[in-house]
Amino acid sequence: MPEILDTASGQLLTVDHLRKAYGDFVALEDITFSARQGELVCIVGPSGCGKTTLLKCIAGLLEPSGGTVELDGARVTAPPKKMAVVFQEYGRSLMPWMTVRRNVELPLLRTLPKAERRAKVAEALEAVGLSAAANKYPWQLSGGMQQRVAIARAVAYGPEVLIMDEPFAAVDAQTRADLEDLVRQIWATFGVTVLFVTHDIDESVYLGERVVVLSMSPTTVQEDLAIDLPAERDQIGTRALPRFTELRTHVYEQIQRAKRGAAA
Repeated sequence: MPEILDTASGQLLTVDHLRKAYGDFVALEDITFSARQGELVCIVGPSGCGKTTLLKCIAGLLEPSGGTVELDGARVTAPPKKMAVVFQEYGRSLMPWMTVRRNVELPLLRTLPKAERRAKVAEALEAVGLSAAANKYPWQLSGGMQQRVAIARAVAYGPEVLIMDEPFAAVDAQTRADLEDLVRQIWATFGVTVLFVTHDIDESVYLGERVVVLSMSPTTVQEDLAIDLPAERDQIGTRALPRFTELRTHVYEQIQRAKRGAAA
């Protein structure tokens, strides 16, 4: 039986009894979980369960109807400086008239001197494998490369928490696999806490140290699952492990229970 985690206090990011309602419609009922410094947590759930609404509340983009979100012990009431978000619709977040370098540099323009900005941008582009594309424009790049630009911009910002909202939903399977490995590489290199929302069960198990499974709306945390796979992962070897199959089957069963409205 997979290990169920106890989300104790003393975490970097804490979501405590979060609730979000739109009039009479309750999207999020009672969400409680936390993430440690440098942890990679995936969030999955049935379609329409409010995953994006949850992330927007965590990122300070939506005001909760109840409960709290805390980052480093401070309550989140607006977008925190220590947090960056990568959305699914990466194309809309990139400025087509700016080069790749300028797009990545954009959030740093008012906070850092030029030399330091350039160094951070160069480091971020190298991390996502786009150093050679620095002077190109987004419209000259493939969808996967554009998403790498969006990730580089978030990395250059230097966040403590990186939130990713189904960032690979619009790319092909091969590109998706490459980007999954890129996320784990960046996570390991920069030590950032990653909160990764996906509708792909296999992706959540491959990427995460934990998988938080949400119920149907009104949404609660149905399960907080430890992913006890080796720290070093690869697309072929890791997915061929019997333990990977056990974990992805367990998460799938939990989501099917959520769809039926059954308890975990």
